[in-house]
Amino acid sequence: MKKFNILKVMMMAVISISAMTFASCDNDDDEPVNTLKLNPAKVEIAPKATATVTIGSGMTPFTVRSSNTKVATVKTKGKTITITGVAEGSAVVKVTDKSKQTGQVIVTVKAASSSLTVDKKSAEMAVGKTVDVTVSKGTAPYTATVKDSKVATASVKDSKITIKGVKAGKTTVTVTDKNKKSATINVTVK
Repeated sequence: MKKFNILKVMMMAVISISAMTFASCDNDDDEPVNTLKLNPAKVEIAPKATATVTIGSGMTPFTVRSSNTKVATVKTKGKTITITGVAEGSAVVKVTDKSKQTGQVIVTVKAASSSLTVDKKSAEMAVGKTVDVTVSKGTAPYTATVKDSKVATASVKDSKITIKGVKAGKTTVTVTDKNKKSATINVTVK
């Protein structure tokens, strides 16, 4: 008789544990997957300036929300998000589509620089070699214009300007930021 009662208790325990396991496997408590493609995923703007982010995936309609509306406000039209800087600081813009897929954009709002400065006022290199110049103060994005492209070329990646010597001579590279501030680098190729 005791063996039968112990067996009944063990069977009831196994059934109870199995029922709890299957009940907790329900998919209604899953978190949304961060799968929306947003371009760019990071934005830096000045107060009162705007930036546009493109939603590359997901189903309309989209809802967008700023984590800090005192720093940045946000609105959406179709697959385009417009972020407006309000005051210096940081915020996260969360985007959710019709099927609850999510994505986020990191927003930094800081005052526009009143000038553009670079870490080198001059650069010297051999033909075929490069020198990197970094923008230390300015408002992205940056462009670089070479006065004589037969002497040197310049390319821009973020705040780094790479100058490459083409042939012996002298020229200048003018770096310009979003606010039309500029700095000039004297280039000598040997």
